[in-house]
Amino acid sequence: MMRGRGDRMIEAIRNDWRAKADSNAAQSDPDDGGDPVRKRTRKLGAKRKLSDPAESGGRVSCIAAPRIIERNIAQMNWVRRLGRVLLVAAVAAALAAAARRMVLRRKRELARAPVYGERPVPVRVAEAVMRNVPVRLSYIAIVEPVHRANVSARLTATIEEVLFDEGDAVRSGAPLVTLDGRDIREGIAAVEGQIAQAQADLAGNEASVASLKRSVAFWDREAARDRRLADRGSIPVSQAEGTAEKANEFRGRYEATRKRSDAIRHLVRSLQSKKSEQETKLGYCTVRSPYDGIVTHRLVDPGDLAVPGRPLMVVEDRSRLKLAFDVPQDDVPSLRTGLSVEFRVGEAVRRTKITLVYPSLDAARMTRVEALLGEESGAGLVCGAYVPLVVELRTLMRVTVVPASSVVAGPAHAPFAFVVRGDRLETRSLTVLASCGKGRAVRGIAPGERVVTSGFLGWVRLSSGLRVEVTQ
Repeated sequence: MMRGRGDRMIEAIRNDWRAKADSNAAQSDPDDGGDPVRKRTRKLGAKRKLSDPAESGGRVSCIAAPRIIERNIAQMNWVRRLGRVLLVAAVAAALAAAARRMVLRRKRELARAPVYGERPVPVRVAEAVMRNVPVRLSYIAIVEPVHRANVSARLTATIEEVLFDEGDAVRSGAPLVTLDGRDIREGIAAVEGQIAQAQADLAGNEASVASLKRSVAFWDREAARDRRLADRGSIPVSQAEGTAEKANEFRGRYEATRKRSDAIRHLVRSLQSKKSEQETKLGYCTVRSPYDGIVTHRLVDPGDLAVPGRPLMVVEDRSRLKLAFDVPQDDVPSLRTGLSVEFRVGEAVRRTKITLVYPSLDAARMTRVEALLGEESGAGLVCGAYVPLVVELRTLMRVTVVPASSVVAGPAHAPFAFVVRGDRLETRSLTVLASCGKGRAVRGIAPGERVVTSGFLGWVRLSSGLRVEVTQ
């Protein structure tokens, strides 16, 4: 594209120079009188002047001008290429200088940075102290009533009426639920009829017994009289024997009737016992409260089927409260009745004692501990509230105490601590004796030694023999 434009420029300049040459020749031609030799001589002289810049006053001939222009264009292109090369070189030099400055600045920063291992690691320390430490176990207890009853029915029957709802206060013996007892009432009525019939039979039989008793006495007298007469020969012996036989007959009838009366009496007593049993079952149709308390759960509605062992209501006697908590298996050997229990109600610190330790019926709980609350210790507590408490086991005398944050769990859960000796760290294995708030009673560190409580970037950077700097 550049070459085509240059060719057109050269051709245009050539045409322009030809036109100027012809115009100059026409203006400088004198009258030659028609002599052809003189005319040609003048043309050659004009061409010679145009071809010689010195003779033509610095003007260039039509033949030499395109070559000069081509040379100028080549020079311009070379200058342009040279400018581009110089621009690229300048940009590269600037980038190289900027990179060199960055490298030098980075080297200066690295030179100013502390060399690893040369500067001490900042740590915070605390001094181990000696004091008496009470050994305590902490638990979360729940406030429960001393008496809590799951009221259920003693027989299977349909529920007719539920007389109390949740939150209602009840008195001891108050009916809570009534059951359908029509079958029992009909059974009682039938037994009463049987008793009446048996008593009537007994009365009739007793009359027969009294009559037979008189008959037996009469015939006994007659048999005795006939025996005496037969002995004197006044009457035949056979007549005396007949009279004795008659007396024996009435005696047998008397004994049978008397035994039947005994059987009827036994039947009456059996029917009366059956009636009493039915009346007791009828009493079971009214489920009553075992003591004064509050209905905390209502579990049934009218029309439900009451089954023995299935609770109908839950009644709690909240006049006395207790703290109940579960303990893990490892703590069971340390706990016993009579140990002091400390807990808080608001800002007030209260105390009580363990009253009961027993295996829990729930397999997940393992062992359950209870502590009764008196009127003062239980004031302000409500059933269902969770209360943090501590059980005081014993007191360790004159032991070393360090902050809990200084005890580190090592491999296989073996605790240790870092002790600062001079400006170096030393690792100490510990035996944790007890916990006391934010401190730990330990064996393995002497009172007055400084232990590390925290370090820069945590415990990862700390090791035995490391140079450290104590900070406040």
